[in-house]
Amino acid sequence: MKTISLLLFFTTVIIGCKCTQPNDRSEKENTVISKEYHKSGQSDTDTLWVSQNDSTVFKKEEVLIQRPDSNPELSVRYELIKPKDNAYYFIYDDKKQLIKEGKYTSQYTYEGIIYKQGDFYNSKNYTYKKNGNLETIHYQEDGRNLKTEYFDSEKRLTKIRYLNKKSSDTEKIEIYKNGKLKETRIYKGFNSYDTVKADD
Repeated sequence: MKTISLLLFFTTVIIGCKCTQPNDRSEKENTVISKEYHKSGQSDTDTLWVSQNDSTVFKKEEVLIQRPDSNPELSVRYELIKPKDNAYYFIYDDKKQLIKEGKYTSQYTYEGIIYKQGDFYNSKNYTYKKNGNLETIHYQEDGRNLKTEYFDSEKRLTKIRYLNKKSSDTEKIEIYKNGKLKETRIYKGFNSYDTVKADD
């Protein structure tokens, strides 16, 4: 799975309207030139800084997304054209904001099962507010949702949601005030939790 999805938590149904964007002059003018660092030893890793706007690196597609009880929405998804196996990627959007980082692997072994679909099995995904400030960092480990960090307008941590790697259910939430831990909510079920106050 080489697709970089912009939607992380929603179950979606993709309907028609799959159209590759042409490589027109304006797109070429906005393309960010990719950077590449080649490893110098066996313990090192190839590192690539790339832009979704670079048509030599990503295939851009428009898809129509249908969610339950809502109108269809047009969305954009990007697919790596020739991903480099075992390379660490820093991926930027058209606003030059870092939106994803992680190591791409053509196959991955987890709990004895070999997954032969290439993907970023261990990665961080970044989202931003309209003013450009960081909003969330979502972590994936072994191809599964691990946790999400939330930030306020002053870039301070406000909340961390920890997820069960197999079910993606919420296990606990840490609440922060002024960047300091205030309380921890330990979940027993859906919307049912115990609260542990942090020491002052």
